[in-house]
Amino acid sequence: MRHKNKIKGFILLLFLFSFSAFAADEATGDETQTNEDAIETDNKTASKPLQERSFTPSQVKRIEALTHQLEMNAANEIENLSFQGDPFLVLHKAAQTNDPQGCIILLHGNNEHPDWPNVISPVRSELTKSSWCTISIEVPDSLKKEALSFTPQEESEQTEDKTLLTHEEVVFGRIDASIDFANEKGISNISLLGYGTSATYALKYSASKQLNTGALILISASVPNQLAYFPFAELLKGSAQPVLDYYIRPNQFDKHYAQARRIAMLQRESQTPNYTQIKVTSNSQFSIDQKQLVQRIRGFLKQNTQQREQLKTLPEFSKSLFYQSP
Repeated sequence: MRHKNKIKGFILLLFLFSFSAFAADEATGDETQTNEDAIETDNKTASKPLQERSFTPSQVKRIEALTHQLEMNAANEIENLSFQGDPFLVLHKAAQTNDPQGCIILLHGNNEHPDWPNVISPVRSELTKSSWCTISIEVPDSLKKEALSFTPQEESEQTEDKTLLTHEEVVFGRIDASIDFANEKGISNISLLGYGTSATYALKYSASKQLNTGALILISASVPNQLAYFPFAELLKGSAQPVLDYYIRPNQFDKHYAQARRIAMLQRESQTPNYTQIKVTSNSQFSIDQKQLVQRIRGFLKQNTQQREQLKTLPEFSKSLFYQSP
């Protein structure tokens, strides 16, 4: 009996030893496979560049959404012009009189669209009541707003032109196409309005093209991609248009840019055409008195651009809003 028990015990020990060895081999194999999978995953992750995140919709989606909205209630305002074969959205509103004074081309800010509710849309609609047509054009994004990147940004190649702007050729080409569009409608008195970063595009276009009709209107001007502001301020000296510089002070950088523009214009040998800078106190560039802004622009255009004899009386506006420095 004891002999049989010893045999059973020996067999049990042999079984347990074999099972332990097998389990250890399986664990080692799993661990090896897990490590290989982890290395492979790491290699795949490293081979893929980290993408920047943006909290704003892409420009294509913004334009598609705007176009869809306007097609339902203002389809007649939509125009599709092109530059170098690439179409871009244009919103055209004709003057509400049969004797337009001219046309004002509107350039929206970065990460916005041609009917942006702040500045662009009110001006686009209200100035038509003062016998001006408006042409608001799509401007390419100059940077990704609030982008998060975990990879170091590569330094851009140094260029001799310190005033070279992102997408400059495209923006200038679209302005040219818009001016041609206005000329085809018999309008040659062209003004430019740029908001935010696009104010600098408008500034450089006016100076480089030597526009001598209409006016140049800068609203809350800023420099794209944190470029040095001084060279752009100096460019303003070359503008042949009267300039309304409507300055909202949201940050120190824009404040220094505004001061540089003012100093540059004071240093001109001739103080013509007229340069008017208006500083508006506001919590941010997004809280602008739209009614006051439209009145300022309307008054400046009336006083500083060639006016045709009106067949219809223009709306009344408070002169104190324009003539008195705030």
